[in-house]
Order: sequence, then C-alpha cells, then structure tokens
Amino acid sequence: MDKPSLILVIDDDSKLLMGISEILKRGGYEVITANNGTDGIQLALENPPSLIISDMMMPPPDGPEVLRILSTHESTIHIPFIFLTARTDERDKVTSLKNGADDYITKPFSKDELLGRVNSILRRKGITENAERYKQEDVVNQLNQNLIEMSEMYAVSHEGFAAGMSRVLRLRDKESDEHSQRVVLVAKEMAKILYQDEKIIANVVTGALLHDVGKIAIPDAILLKPSRLTDEEYTVMKTHAALGREILETLGLPLETLQIAGGHHERWDGGGYPQGLSGTDIPLPARLFSIVDVWDALANERAYRKAWPLERTIDYIKEQSGKHFDPAIVKIFLSIVSNEN
Repeated sequence: MDKPSLILVIDDDSKLLMGISEILKRGGYEVITANNGTDGIQLALENPPSLIISDMMMPPPDGPEVLRILSTHESTIHIPFIFLTARTDERDKVTSLKNGADDYITKPFSKDELLGRVNSILRRKGITENAERYKQEDVVNQLNQNLIEMSEMYAVSHEGFAAGMSRVLRLRDKESDEHSQRVVLVAKEMAKILYQDEKIIANVVTGALLHDVGKIAIPDAILLKPSRLTDEEYTVMKTHAALGREILETLGLPLETLQIAGGHHERWDGGGYPQGLSGTDIPLPARLFSIVDVWDALANERAYRKAWPLERTIDYIKEQSGKHFDPAIVKIFLSIVSNEN
C-alpha cells in the first residue's frame, strides 16, 4: 500500500488550521501544521512535504515570504504551493502565480473545492514524474548498451574513459563540461588530505570528472533551458544522479566514482536526493564532492543568475556546515580555498 502524501498547512487562524487538517486527513492525506510562517519553514526543511498550503496574509513571514524562502532551498524549491486568502482581487491571484504559487484558493471555500484542488495538483505531479521515469528508463537502457560497446571496443583505462565521456558530455552541455573540469582540481586536493591510497584518489578524480554524466539522459529542453526549471522539470533533472551511478556501475567503474555520481546531491541533514541519506550514511567521497560541487556552481555564472562574490560563497559554505555539508569536511575545504587564495 502506498504511503499517503504529506501536506504541510500554514495558517495563523487556529480554527481554520484545524478544519483544513481534518478535511485533508479524511481525504486520505497525512498532515502537519504550523500556526506561523517561521514554524512552517522549519517543518518544510526538516521533512519536505508533497504539497504546502499556506495562508497568504499572516504576521511576518507571510505566505509570499514563506514561498520565497523555501524557493531558495534545494530540498523545497520544487514543492507545489497553494495560497489561501480572503482577498478576492484578481491582481492578488496573478501576483501569487507569478511569484511561483501553483494555485490560489479564496476563503471561504468548500471541502470539495479544497480536496479537488489538492487532488488535481498531486495527481498532475505524479503523472509527470511517472511519465518521465518510464521514458528515461528506455533512454538509459539504450545508452548503457552503447557505452558498454564503446568501452569494450576501445578497452581504455578508467581515466581515459572518463576523459572521453567528459568530451561526450560537452557535446550536450558545455556548461556542465566546464563545471566538471574545474571541480576536478579542488576534489583532488581534498582527496589527498582524506586518503593515502593513490588508487582511491584517482577514483575520486574520475568521479569528479563524471559526476554529472547522468545528464546525458536528460532531455535537451530541460538540460539546456536558459531559465529556472519548473517543478516538473526539476523532478526530471534530479534523476541525473541515480542515472549517472547506474551508467557508471554498468561500465564497472570503481566504487568511489559511483558514490560521487550517485550521492553528490545528498545533504548532511538528510534533505538531499536521490536517497535522502544523512550524516555519515552518505559515502565519504560524496560528502567530499558535494561541497566542491556547490562551491563551483555558486562561484561561476549560470544562465539564470550571476556568479556570487568570493566572500558570499565562503559565508554560504560556512553557514551550511552541519546542514548541507559535513562539518569536518567543510574545515578541510576552507583550508584549501584559503591556501589557494
């Protein structure tokens, strides 16, 4: 039996909060509640729900501010969001949707309207995720077969094959290729501190070079999109980590390389993907590389935003110690960056 979808409801009206919660529970959903925006943000970050329903007009942070804050976190940026409001001005609805909300319900509303909107959004989300997963399975199966044939044909070393695959990725996405080339240098320096075995260090370097290889199977419309991705598009994009590990495992590449490809988007606090691992359950090579990956992504310009200044990037890495990143590895990374500077 499938686990019911988790819905977070945020409203400063305790009676309405209780009423919405009861309707959703009777509709077959699991519900968590918060009577203010601050608690709602914390709950969403600790246990990302399938859907968030929030009152629009609350004491700060109000609904739009909750949406804005959660949109800055990787674990919550793509959660569907519904606003509740007593205001009927059409401009409010337009503004909400422009700010990223998925729907807008005007108070008072009926039980059937609430459940209808919720069911519709979650059904659409599920259909999109399943369709993309099935479509990608066919793509990956064919891709794996092609890669196996290429590997056997040329019988190259892991390092040589990694370099060749990196060039293949460049044909799909120049930005990802340049990113992969840059992170190799820092990842190697960190691996030298954490490992004595030269083979493991080499495996980490290979993993750094091929960490985004799963993006080969991501559709061009998503991979090369020059603006922010929609929720559905981001769901597809997130599959690249598991796809990358699957591709490299099929080719028999070393464990550390697989761990980086499959785990570089996991978070120390458990809010990452694809497995939602936390703490030391995340393999060390993945913990090492996740810092390097985020560092380079922030420090360099992307199609949808400018590069962050050095000080801001460093401050972010420090702030995310114990949240996104392993605190012990953050210290190592910062020492390397300080020495390089």
